[in-house]
Amino acid sequence: MKRRALLLGGGAWLACASMPSRSQSAKTRRIAALLPGTEAGYRTRFDAFRGELKRLGYVEGRDLSIEVRWGNNRVERFPALAAELVALKPDVILTGSSAAIAACKAATASIPIVFATAGNPVEQGFISSLQRPGGNITGVIVYVGLIDKLVEVTREALPRARRVALLVHDADPAHKMLHEGFERSARQLKLETLTVRVARTEDLERAFQELQAHKAEAVLAPLLVFTISNQNELAARALKAKLPLLANSESVAESGGLLSYGTRSEDNYRRAALLVDKILRGAKPGELPVEQPQHFHLIVNRKTAKAIGVKLSPATMARADRFID
Repeated sequence: MKRRALLLGGGAWLACASMPSRSQSAKTRRIAALLPGTEAGYRTRFDAFRGELKRLGYVEGRDLSIEVRWGNNRVERFPALAAELVALKPDVILTGSSAAIAACKAATASIPIVFATAGNPVEQGFISSLQRPGGNITGVIVYVGLIDKLVEVTREALPRARRVALLVHDADPAHKMLHEGFERSARQLKLETLTVRVARTEDLERAFQELQAHKAEAVLAPLLVFTISNQNELAARALKAKLPLLANSESVAESGGLLSYGTRSEDNYRRAALLVDKILRGAKPGELPVEQPQHFHLIVNRKTAKAIGVKLSPATMARADRFID
């Protein structure tokens, strides 16, 4: 796939006009976007971002343009892609992962950066605080302790499980924080832990062999670029191994994982569009509080549960927001 996205039938630039109250003769404003996965994998998220801009009154073809770089899950390429976007001198940069935030932060200290997904941006050094980020970065967090909550959900859903594994992609800057949260929560719940590390899609075969060899009773897939981009492969391998796969992304459950708990990624991208709009209107990113989650969704794939022979607890079934059959 080419590095530069061809959007809307082949145009690398998307143009849209801003609010109807603005003069049509206003100068063109540029939005740049560094999205970590593939175009296919992140299309619904990006479409949600564009759709929110449209809802706000922006009309394609007038005073706004968007240039996208798709990371294609190659984290090592993010710094070069971020530099390309910064060279275009956009008014705002949209990012979609911790690795993308880090790359853009290193590339510019002046162009506003809005992230649509982050775990703990304060701990990772991207911003000073959630209420007053400071600098040139703000955005939307998924939840500081989301992996901790997934461990709790796993304990409730599978009360007989004792050995729980975490799938980790070391190239992602968020992996250390996620691993620490996983170990901390598992210890509190008296669960045995196993960490399986992967670097690329080809490692998944070895990863699942390791999971089965160590008799893991569930595997957790945290909200990482690698997870989203390989969700179909992950779900297929978990199903074949009859191993419960639990994730922080709804799309993993839709792909065949056992369940997911977290926010909807599309909602985060819509809220990121609201922040972008404020910045284009003159707001300073460092003064815009980071948006925090409003809703969490528990999605259960009953078809997968039946296929792998797992019976989820009555408590989990009672509070599920949606079932996939």
